[in-house]
Amino acid sequence: MKQDKFSPVNLICYACGCIPVIWIALLFAPYLDDGLIGLIKNAGAAFANPLHIVLCRDSLRAVLIFLLIYGLALAVFLSNDRNYRRREEHGSAQWGSPREISRKYANKSAPENKILTQTVAIGLDGRKHRRNLNILCCGGSGAGKTRFFAKPNVMNANTSFVCLDPKGELLRDTGNLLKSKGYEIKVIDLINMEKSHCYNPFVYLRNDNDIQRLVTNLFKNTTPKGSQSQDPFWDQAAQMLLLALIFYLHYEAPEDEQNFPTVMEMIRAGEVHEDDEGFVSPLDELFDRLEMRNPEHIALKYYRNYHSGSGVVCSKRLLNQAVGKSLRTHNLKPK
Repeated sequence: MKQDKFSPVNLICYACGCIPVIWIALLFAPYLDDGLIGLIKNAGAAFANPLHIVLCRDSLRAVLIFLLIYGLALAVFLSNDRNYRRREEHGSAQWGSPREISRKYANKSAPENKILTQTVAIGLDGRKHRRNLNILCCGGSGAGKTRFFAKPNVMNANTSFVCLDPKGELLRDTGNLLKSKGYEIKVIDLINMEKSHCYNPFVYLRNDNDIQRLVTNLFKNTTPKGSQSQDPFWDQAAQMLLLALIFYLHYEAPEDEQNFPTVMEMIRAGEVHEDDEGFVSPLDELFDRLEMRNPEHIALKYYRNYHSGSGVVCSKRLLNQAVGKSLRTHNLKPK
């Protein structure tokens, strides 16, 4: 390990070195006029009686000269400092103690930490310790991933959480605790849907592209894997119908009606009669009134495309397909 040669202890030692330098200078002061050769010749006489110091005319000059030489030698010594790491030829890595790790990474306020072990934690402020908080916890069944890692951190209740809880263990054991601390708990249960919170994607629609993505994802996620439609016309026409209805709700309906149950009501309102091809459904009347107000409305364009290739039988099949797609999403039930 490299030593700091400018540490307070070393500086005191350098200052103490001036004492013997001054003492030697006073011993050689009487011989200073003889030059360097005279100093060397009289060195024996000077050290013969080291405690016999005589102040003379050259004493001050000798002290200054010797101190200057000492200072220059010290400067050369410090400037040639090399980074020797003795006894570390094979590396200096070593296991850190829990106390050292906590001093470096943990926050002094215990709730502001992510718990790693019983003795080690890492602070939530990543900018402070320059480490990310992503943790991969590996272990077999029964190893304690939930019991000893996930559950203590959830019970710490220091952030918002998104938990994948297939067994329901975290919700059962920590739900009441989080609720008592002011948390708002939302549960998405795809098995027992009657116990699940619902999700309304209409709230997150900001523009026309969002509506396009919503309908596209709806069809992709309600189509069984590996299935291929022999005639893509049916899927395309059903998508046009759903796009027309969702565009209408997004731009024309109040906020409390912008949801999939209203889409179901509109689809059922588009009934057709096989014995009367001229029958006008309530849904047709709705879009007729929209055409009177705004002939260039985007919902009207999609509704016209849907109607352009649909006869009575075609319309019934498309309506059934649209109903099926809507029923299989977002835990919806027809009223």
